[in-house]
Amino acid sequence: MKIHILSDEMASRIAAGEVVERPASVVKELIENSLDAGATEIFVWLERSGTALIRVTDNGGGMAVEDLALAVERHATSKIREDEDLFRIATLGFRGEALPSIGSVSRMEIISRSPDSSSGHRLRVEGGKKEEIVAAAAAVGTTIEIRDIFFNTPARRKFLKSPATELSHICDVVNRMALAHPSVHFRLQHDGRNVADYAAVREAKDRLQQVLGRDVARSLVPFSSRHGELSASGFLSSAPTSFPNARYLHTFVNRRFVRDKVLTHAVLQGYDTLLMKGQYPAVALFLDVPFADVDVNVHPAKYEVRFRRQSDVHEGVATAIRLALQREAKGPLAKFRNIEQVAFTGVRESAAPWTGRVAAFANPPQAAVLPVGEGFFSSMNVLGQILGCYLVCSSSQGLALIDQHAAHERVAFEKLRRDLNSGKMQTQNLLIPQTLELSAGEVALLEKELALLERFGYLIETVGPENYAITAVPAFLPEGDYRHALRRMIAEAAEVEKSETVRQHLEERLATIACHSVIRANRKLEMSEMRALLQELDQTEFATQCPHGRPVLVGFSRDELDRMFKRTV
Repeated sequence: MKIHILSDEMASRIAAGEVVERPASVVKELIENSLDAGATEIFVWLERSGTALIRVTDNGGGMAVEDLALAVERHATSKIREDEDLFRIATLGFRGEALPSIGSVSRMEIISRSPDSSSGHRLRVEGGKKEEIVAAAAAVGTTIEIRDIFFNTPARRKFLKSPATELSHICDVVNRMALAHPSVHFRLQHDGRNVADYAAVREAKDRLQQVLGRDVARSLVPFSSRHGELSASGFLSSAPTSFPNARYLHTFVNRRFVRDKVLTHAVLQGYDTLLMKGQYPAVALFLDVPFADVDVNVHPAKYEVRFRRQSDVHEGVATAIRLALQREAKGPLAKFRNIEQVAFTGVRESAAPWTGRVAAFANPPQAAVLPVGEGFFSSMNVLGQILGCYLVCSSSQGLALIDQHAAHERVAFEKLRRDLNSGKMQTQNLLIPQTLELSAGEVALLEKELALLERFGYLIETVGPENYAITAVPAFLPEGDYRHALRRMIAEAAEVEKSETVRQHLEERLATIACHSVIRANRKLEMSEMRALLQELDQTEFATQCPHGRPVLVGFSRDELDRMFKRTV
């Protein structure tokens, strides 16, 4: 016979390979069980980055002796009872595979006590083999010790990374859990040293400071939006704050951390043209959707999910991010507002307004001649232009430098984009149509996007079962091969079910056009031109960044200026 049934031991080890990738996987599964048990305090002890010991103690509901005996059996769970429960999962754990899988590749000890028991009980499992349950002194809750992980699978142990790397993965797990559950006290100890101690807090912003640090948390602003049954909330970094990788981009679905391409793409889409290429924002996104609308049973480690209405989720998240950033852009120098006055102990001048002029500026202030507007930019006092590039402005809140090229570039880009979105884009017919041969799957996706492509200036005709001809493109596009761009748009449609790549591709070209058609550096501006530019910025969305993500404005608050000149204590 070619087919045979695997032994129980071999089947358990294969299952463990799906669930237990590294020590961090064990920590994740155990913390999830603690949270499901209603714990408000979760303490994690590690030795040698979890390879020697992982101990997780909680004050949750605990287990009675009968439940403890079943907890290490495969597919034994307290979280699913009926078939319908599998399609509306509200708990972090539900498969009933974590404990038996962990126990099959380690030496595991569980001590647990339920509130209605006078004493606790202990169960030991070594390499999948259970010992007898015995009574043990214990507080209400559960303590699980995992020793010598992968002791019986040395090949798996060889694939572990350096101790520092494995510890970093564990810290990431604890940090993510802590972000999603601010009302729970988390503590992480490694080789007798406290690595993290996150006391329970009422405000999510306080947990951000604990986990991400004050510097990063200080740059984050809250946002909240609801679209039908979908609720998106959390915190995000406003431009120009960004990072070279996605380390600070955290996405949660119903308080479960996930790595989801749709959510990541939606977040970046919400930032639009506010980030420089290769930069990522800091975002903690908490998406709440009906349990029946999300399938969390698509990955053994439960890091991936599948949405029933994927397009709605993508659009809802991108819109929530964009609206939040629009609100922030209404007051570009938000840090100038509500500045706490620093107590001065030394001598300082009176607060009388300064009325002098700076001779080095190309254009002296003419506030008495040109009326000041009511918008944020136009309400500032224009002091002049320096280095042929920057406008120097002041207000009661502080000092601002404005890059004249970046500012005009954003204004021009927004005008071009309004024409694009209104369907006013002119098309140019191709003298020689470009033929595009697609697979059957790509044909179905292209057919969905034909109306959108036509709206933005692309005309595509069918010339065969799987062959199409590009006969016209937007007039502002340079001469070239347009087939690669269309293939990229089609691939994007497969990822998010509603392609925004068409718009992105065209906007990239618009940004280039805007860059080459506006005020260049080293051009002297008249005062009337400066004020006209500031007034246009007030009528422009995301006026703080150029279309390539570079800052338009850099501000210095009164506090910052005082610190620069050592006038604070």
